[in-house]
Amino acid sequence: MKVKWIIGGAVLAALLQSAALGKILWDRHSLLESGREVVLQSAMIDPRDLFRGHYVTLNLSVGALEEGTFTVDGELLTGEDIFVSLKPGTEGFWIAETLHAAMPENPDAPVLRGMLVSDRTVTGENAPRYVIRFPFDRYFADKARAKDLEKVRNDRKLGVIISVGENGEGAVKGISVDGELIYVEKVF
Repeated sequence: MKVKWIIGGAVLAALLQSAALGKILWDRHSLLESGREVVLQSAMIDPRDLFRGHYVTLNLSVGALEEGTFTVDGELLTGEDIFVSLKPGTEGFWIAETLHAAMPENPDAPVLRGMLVSDRTVTGENAPRYVIRFPFDRYFADKARAKDLEKVRNDRKLGVIISVGENGEGAVKGISVDGELIYVEKVF
């Protein structure tokens, strides 16, 4: 009798874990397929992670915003979620229009959710900046692709194509160099 309970419990646990993994994959696939596409300008840094392999840190143009180049809606708190409304900018890249303390209701433009790391950080040029971290600020690639991206990052316009969901969630959908699509992310 105990053996049946153990086997039944193991099968149930396997089914629950498989369902959870399936939901994660389906959510990612749905975001990439049905999210609104925006292209953000980026510079890249190429570190390596001992456990996860090669990745490129995305230095997104909307991740360090100079004060006065956007509007603020609500009280922004360091370490809290922040919502960045985007608008089309020059040369095909999207830029920040408004920083929101809460997700705006029925936004007309794409809105990305990130975390405010610091506000009014003063850089070497004494330009106050807001620094925002996004969940998709690392792009994992095999060693050859990471090296190729490292070669082009300094002398070309690197674009990160982000699929933006209705709740502000974003995922890297692709990479472009000088407006030419060089990589498309697929889940399946």
